[in-house]
Amino acid sequence: MDDEDLKNVRELRVAVQWAADPRAFELLRGTRDARWAVAELLDGALAGMVGAVPLGRMGVLCHLAVRDDLRRAGLGTALTRWAVSYLRSAGVRTIRLYSTAQAESLYRTLGFRPVCRRAVYRREAGAPVPKEVPSYDRYRVGPLLAADLPELYGVDYWSYGGDRSAVIFAVLRRHPGKGLVVRDSAGSMKGYLVLSPAAGGAVRVGPFLASDERGARLLLTRALEVTGDATVELIVPDPETARPLLEEFGFEGRADRLRMELGPAPGACGMLQYATTPYLAT
Repeated sequence: MDDEDLKNVRELRVAVQWAADPRAFELLRGTRDARWAVAELLDGALAGMVGAVPLGRMGVLCHLAVRDDLRRAGLGTALTRWAVSYLRSAGVRTIRLYSTAQAESLYRTLGFRPVCRRAVYRREAGAPVPKEVPSYDRYRVGPLLAADLPELYGVDYWSYGGDRSAVIFAVLRRHPGKGLVVRDSAGSMKGYLVLSPAAGGAVRVGPFLASDERGARLLLTRALEVTGDATVELIVPDPETARPLLEEFGFEGRADRLRMELGPAPGACGMLQYATTPYLAT
């Protein structure tokens, strides 16, 4: 992908509106082993593209886009097949994506199965918070430090089913000092979250994981203290996990893209995912 391709990719992104966050492509483009395929017309114009990001046993297919006037010509299928082939060659067992409504039938024909529909939750500035938040004496919330990263990466891999360490590190490098971690009295990590800027002056929370509701509640309380009066957004991979807590804190949700997977279920366990990273939620 040369400089001319990058220019065309940015133009294509605007034309078909395929990214939830424009910075996602820029960040993932530099992720280790991430690859991109483009389809060009004979005159060199960009017709479509797709990204494939291996994360160990888990891989993400993202940013599939085809120009409106060239749809139904098989380009989407060809680009998806390329991404699947690359991820398989990189040792990926389970391929995950978040599909728009227009692309769901395409992915189904290629063997992807629906898992659940993610949700986008938003808390407007000034929304009320619960009047009483338990202190949980055995839990402590503090800033996420560089020394926490090795344990965080292990906890995240165990919970997510794939190695997101490169993506998490890239997000933290772009937004230093924007992480929180909760630990119990023995010093074991019980959850973490990352804050980053979103569109329109809002703040995005994600990733956000916790081993139980106590840890999640304390992390979210501290995050809202840090963000002050800003609007806060979360991309929630499984709304059933997060809905009661988020609604209690004044968030309102709406259904979004369908999560689909190809291959065996990743078998993730450990902490619950209250929000995913926006850079892999595209």
